[in-house]
Amino acid sequence: MAYQLLAGIALGVLAGTFTGLVPGIHVNLIAVLLLSSAGYLLGFIGLEALIVFIVSMSVTHSFINTIPSIFLGAPEGGTALSVLPGHRLLLEGNGLEAVKLTIIGSVLGLLFSFAAYPFFVFVLSNIYGFLSNYIGELLFFVGVFLVLRSGKVFQGFLAFSFSGVLGLLVLNARMENPLFPLLTGLFGVATLVFSLKTNSKIPFQKKKRSVGFDRKQGFLSVFLGSVSGFITAVLPGMGTSVAATISSLFRSDSDARNFLVMIGAISTVNFFMSIAALSVIGKARNGAIIAVSELLAEPNSLLLLMAALISGGLAVLVGLRINTFFLGVMEKVNYALMVKIVIYLLIVLTGILSGFEGLVVLFVASLIGLYANFKGLPRNVLMSCIMVPVMSYFLF
Repeated sequence: MAYQLLAGIALGVLAGTFTGLVPGIHVNLIAVLLLSSAGYLLGFIGLEALIVFIVSMSVTHSFINTIPSIFLGAPEGGTALSVLPGHRLLLEGNGLEAVKLTIIGSVLGLLFSFAAYPFFVFVLSNIYGFLSNYIGELLFFVGVFLVLRSGKVFQGFLAFSFSGVLGLLVLNARMENPLFPLLTGLFGVATLVFSLKTNSKIPFQKKKRSVGFDRKQGFLSVFLGSVSGFITAVLPGMGTSVAATISSLFRSDSDARNFLVMIGAISTVNFFMSIAALSVIGKARNGAIIAVSELLAEPNSLLLLMAALISGGLAVLVGLRINTFFLGVMEKVNYALMVKIVIYLLIVLTGILSGFEGLVVLFVASLIGLYANFKGLPRNVLMSCIMVPVMSYFLF
């Protein structure tokens, strides 16, 4: 039995590396495929080994998925806000460091949430009902604050409104994978096109072993990310992207290094705390945990936590190696050509995953993202594409 669990962890790390590196392939997709074929798979492996595989894949994905968002500008929900700070460090020659910072955030967030797990369980048991009644109001005030904090209230309001209306239309439409073209346009394609328009070129990338950020501020970032990750795992509709937006209110957007640490912590803690949400309130907050709950009504929380901790340790080693590999690739190719190839790839993936409607969304979202770029607006105002639909659901 033990060897099956260890094999499940090892294979989960490999699968999570694959889903983290390939834009458009998410752990939720793999989890759904596993769930649909569970009857066949259980003839070869045990149920707990299959569950451990899903957990390990999800944790590893949260460590690895910032690599394509920083190096290639291909974001997903939880990494969308990392594109601009990561891209900024990349153009400064610190792309390797940018990914390391997100990995540091992930591993510290994992350790923090593991240590604070009993406290989070206590909090979850006592205040869940109260907090869940005020999601809409919270997001409304966050939205107002984001616009005011943008420094350009009118332009910020326009970007917030356009993005919010687009998100409302897209997420209420019958479209496959609606978030992919929406976030890819606002944060991925827009950033890449802007870099071409401004003649950005990738400079020589530094290969220093250390990372440059203040430890006190770094631990504050981990704390904020951990608290935000906990909130997203508890409250319905509060995805990692919204958590990143709320957390960004407490961090200066110019402080790219600490911001990336925070982003790394959020997605990892979100999954870790989803285990607590499942065990305490019986709610599954992401696709992977839904698959786990469908396979086993009352999974062993200790087993899931240990699988998360072990796979997180392995993901650190894998992430650092993959990071170095990406840097080697970046140094051997023409950056402008690579950016164009990535843009075309994202367009093709959008067509495959979301069809013609997705291509229309991608085009409109890219225009809104470019507007924010050219106006010099902080990119978190564009997270209204998620906030407004969630807000409207709870308020109306």
